[in-house]
Amino acid sequence: MPAALRAGALAAIGTWAVVVLPALIGWVAAPESSVGWFSAVSVASAIWFLGHGQSVGAGPVSISVTPLLLMLVFVYIAVRWGRRLAVTERLRVGAGDWSRVAQWGVLPGFVIGYGLVSAVLALFTLGGPATPGVAAVVGSLLVPLAALGFVLVRPDDETAPVFVRTWFRRGPTWLPSVWRTGWRGAGLLLALGLVVVVVRLVVSWSAVADVQDQYGANVGALAVVALAQLALLGNTATWALSFLAGPGFQVALGSTITPGAAHPGLLPLVPVLGALPQAADYPAMTYAVVLAPVLLGVWLGRRVDAELEFFGNTRARLAATAMAGLIAVVVVVAVTFLGNGAVGVDRLSAVGVPLWAFAAALTAEVVGGALLLAGALVLRERRSERADRPAADSATTDSD
Repeated sequence: MPAALRAGALAAIGTWAVVVLPALIGWVAAPESSVGWFSAVSVASAIWFLGHGQSVGAGPVSISVTPLLLMLVFVYIAVRWGRRLAVTERLRVGAGDWSRVAQWGVLPGFVIGYGLVSAVLALFTLGGPATPGVAAVVGSLLVPLAALGFVLVRPDDETAPVFVRTWFRRGPTWLPSVWRTGWRGAGLLLALGLVVVVVRLVVSWSAVADVQDQYGANVGALAVVALAQLALLGNTATWALSFLAGPGFQVALGSTITPGAAHPGLLPLVPVLGALPQAADYPAMTYAVVLAPVLLGVWLGRRVDAELEFFGNTRARLAATAMAGLIAVVVVVAVTFLGNGAVGVDRLSAVGVPLWAFAAALTAEVVGGALLLAGALVLRERRSERADRPAADSATTDSD
């Protein structure tokens, strides 16, 4: 427990350093600033909670959009500390006691240590310009739990705790492989959205630069603006993925960008938003972009078929294929939920993806694509079996 508490606390401090160091550098690089250094620490601590999926209030303004890329960095740091703790403790206690130590020592200790530092950081925000919500300390435990899940929940890994493998053994035998394939599918879906964003930024770079030039700020301020936009790059990946799925997204109340039309409306002066398309109606052929998640679903079906052998059990084969697609969709929708929210008041109180429509469309496309391939493979195999039967019967007759 002491080692787990220490690892959790150090993981939280490491994630906090990611935001507090740039904040202090920005404070030093802004000679016109009239606030003290502790105000910079307070703002950085509020951003730390924002990166943990918590809402932050600044006067009448509430910000609840989680910078997904920043959250990914936090989870990565926590994973590094969690993996080091798991390896050290497993070697110390041996494989026989590892499951008990992981369940009653590593898991609670790491989370509690992280939470204690989170409580201290919440105190740093008191009196500052931005403060997190009441349940922010408890909500910030999402990051250490996600990190430990990544480290420990590996059902097909012999070094995983026994209680984790026992959970999965209660289900179908194909569940561990499907679990891994589904998470890979989720990563590929988000990567697909990110590729669309990068391509759009490259194509529209002149428009983005024009908006950036309107700031007229010094190098330090521009670096802070660039880092803030980089942290939100993961959010724009979910927007692009929702565009490919069909429902589209909105950057303000009353705006909409879908494969059918783009009506962005009046946008805040954020350089990266210069990459958004201008108001226009698109031809019906634009909806062909929904084939992208369908094709990724086909890939998922192919992976399940390549990794597992069902010995003619069609029901299990279709169930495993559908489950892989559902895992990928649930992970992506959960990430998108965190990336949705408000960045201000009035028109900026709802930014992101229509979640229910996105979940329904992505499920139909990804799971449908996976099942389409599985069904095609089943039909092909049955036709092959029918074609082989006459040949076998003919050979038997000739031998008689």
